[in-house]
Amino acid sequence: MATSSRYPCLNWRESTIGCWQREIDETERFYTYLAKSYEGTERMFFAITGLVSLHISLSEQLSLPETSQLVERALREAWLRLRYDHPTIASYVAYDVFEGRWIKTYNAFTQGFVNDQTEEWLQATFVPITSTLSGQEWCNSDPLAPKFPTLFIITSPDPVGTGRTLRYDLVIRSPHDIMDGIGTLQLLDNLLRHAAQAFEIPNSWSPPPPGSECRNLSPPLRIAAAIPPILTLDQQDCLQRIIARNEPLRRDIEVLTMPFKRGKMVPGKHQRIAHELSVFDTARVLEECKRHDATITHVYHAAVAITVRDKQVRGPTSRQARYINYALINERSKCIEDYGSAKHAAAVYHSVSGDALALDVTIPAAKQDERNQEQDREEFRTLTKLVKQFYHEVRDSPDNLALAPSFWSMATPHLTNPASAPHETPIPSPNEAPSVSISSMGVVEKIVAPQHGPFKIDDAWVTGEELGTGLGIFLGTWEGILRLSAAYNDAWHDKEEVGAFLDRLQEVVWNGLGLND
Repeated sequence: MATSSRYPCLNWRESTIGCWQREIDETERFYTYLAKSYEGTERMFFAITGLVSLHISLSEQLSLPETSQLVERALREAWLRLRYDHPTIASYVAYDVFEGRWIKTYNAFTQGFVNDQTEEWLQATFVPITSTLSGQEWCNSDPLAPKFPTLFIITSPDPVGTGRTLRYDLVIRSPHDIMDGIGTLQLLDNLLRHAAQAFEIPNSWSPPPPGSECRNLSPPLRIAAAIPPILTLDQQDCLQRIIARNEPLRRDIEVLTMPFKRGKMVPGKHQRIAHELSVFDTARVLEECKRHDATITHVYHAAVAITVRDKQVRGPTSRQARYINYALINERSKCIEDYGSAKHAAAVYHSVSGDALALDVTIPAAKQDERNQEQDREEFRTLTKLVKQFYHEVRDSPDNLALAPSFWSMATPHLTNPASAPHETPIPSPNEAPSVSISSMGVVEKIVAPQHGPFKIDDAWVTGEELGTGLGIFLGTWEGILRLSAAYNDAWHDKEEVGAFLDRLQEVVWNGLGLND
């Protein structure tokens, strides 16, 4: 367990016997405050949902019921093992009214009560579900966001697929102040590794002594990445320069916003849809990205700006507009010791860029002739270069990590009364100027292995619960297949509209890279 003399309030400490507590840092606080702001909706903004779809072949020696029982037992043991490896999955964040602070609390297993405590935790957080819905459909059915990270094991009433295989969808639902997207995928991979061992070698693992798991509690980003508590004078100057650069970006120009259905004042259901390219087409896109000296993230983020531009209402004359957004940065590679590894999956180890990405585009006039293909490609190439420059500046910045807590603080919503009950907290009004963000998961099978013993993984993805008026685009490849997904709220967008947005986004990339030639 990490401790830091520079951050005594962020160190885990045993406040009473078996009760470990610490304060939350700025990264965690952002997600805590956002969730609290929308508590009155009975939904949780940016609640994490991570899913793996898998199958296991039936053997000749075991019947379907026997195999199902073995799989569930293996997953149950693996989930308990994660409790010892990553005890933070059994922690929660709450406001301490007496001390006036937000506290993350973990209650350890205790000698003499461990069996009852184990069963109570498993009953609450290990949830088998038989459903006619697929895992994706179930995630879109508005499941409650649990207080603690919870594993749902979803099977159909007739789980046997073609070729005598059993199919499962495993879903982790968690508050975002406990774990982030990359961490959720790491956690699912650890779960499957343990489950494979438990399936192939039953009873090969025994729980360690109760309470010993506390040494594995994950620290916040400030400690994990050794972020100094006080900015240097140069860093303070850098912060002020960033604020000064961002402040005028929205002045004297139209800022691109994502059109949405007006009328609803509170969020509806979070929804996710996904499109994918074939292995052949994915390889073509990757090859062209390489030829243009850009990553797939650069290319698709540039395409987002163009696609949002194309959604705007055209006027009698052309006009200038600006796409503005930010980047989320996975900071695990900058963490000290082993905090950047999958040993600390249940943590929030990412930052946000301080500088805004600003891309200027032209909205054509209503009766303007369509531009030729070469003009479109030139615009696409120009924007891609600007996006690449932005990402590289953030990546190479010597100060972005140190400034990240300040960036998070500036983005954190204000809470008038943190101790208020959900029905007493006013729900924020819909954002009238939403944007479209993009998050890249990279090569997902580098995080979640495609095979763990008898378990063959068919898909893996993660998303955050969208309760706003904008869109969240997610990008990743799985075994050579590019998957482009979108998170949205059905109070303000519908499936057909968002699907058309993804189609247009793909078309912009296709044309921009010259893949239609």
